[in-house]
Amino acid sequence: MTISERKRQMEAYWGETKKPDNFMEHWSKKNLNSTGNIQIERVPFCSNSAVYEIITIPSEHGDITARCIRPAKKGAHPLVLMFHDLTRGIRGWHHMTRFIALGYAVIALDESTCSADWKLHPEMLNFEARYERAITLANTARTFSFVNREKIVTWGEGFGGGLAIVVSAMLPEDSKCAALHPMPADFRGMCSGVSQETLSQMDYVDLVNFAPLLHGKLLLGTALLDQISPAESQYACYHQAACQKQHLIYPKYEHERINFFENEILKFISD
Repeated sequence: MTISERKRQMEAYWGETKKPDNFMEHWSKKNLNSTGNIQIERVPFCSNSAVYEIITIPSEHGDITARCIRPAKKGAHPLVLMFHDLTRGIRGWHHMTRFIALGYAVIALDESTCSADWKLHPEMLNFEARYERAITLANTARTFSFVNREKIVTWGEGFGGGLAIVVSAMLPEDSKCAALHPMPADFRGMCSGVSQETLSQMDYVDLVNFAPLLHGKLLLGTALLDQISPAESQYACYHQAACQKQHLIYPKYEHERINFFENEILKFISD
């Protein structure tokens, strides 16, 4: 199959996901806010333009840790909420600092990694608790005095791309969302040998069911050779998004970091 043929095939694929009748009720009844005192520890980097901090947020699913870099200038700044992949740790301080040059603060979730295959053993990854921690981080960030809650961007790659979609969908304000090969999406179409009971549970964490809730702008990047987050699942998610959206396709890439897409993110944020 040629690249053009495969793209045409996927452009007609909307996935096999089923949306539970109580999907919104399921998520709206959760306590997705900090459950205690937030701790902020200053990191002793020498910079006249930025403040570096470690934030610890108590939650029902344990402490949430995040790195934060904010402009030294007082006032409310636009914010990038950054999320990393399942098998890769948090991005470095140097990478995060690039957003300061654009006038943004950045908060990056430091989540535990996992090597389990979500398509074979989705029940092992505790997606719901991970989503809850990411949303709790976002809800907490909205309360900080240095954050302009009307200008929030969520950004992630792989599972972090999935968190970016979930968080953007659940924020009350319009937000921009940039996601590179997001997962997990279309469990029913992508998983094999998984029980119907498990698939019914996974419907509550399927990105395809969160996509219609996006109400800002979406920038999606898809690598056609990706075996970890199959392109078909990403197309299913993209089709369901009713917001203003753009889909960038990278035919020769796998589940990897794509510098071309990161350049597009900087344009996306600046527009």
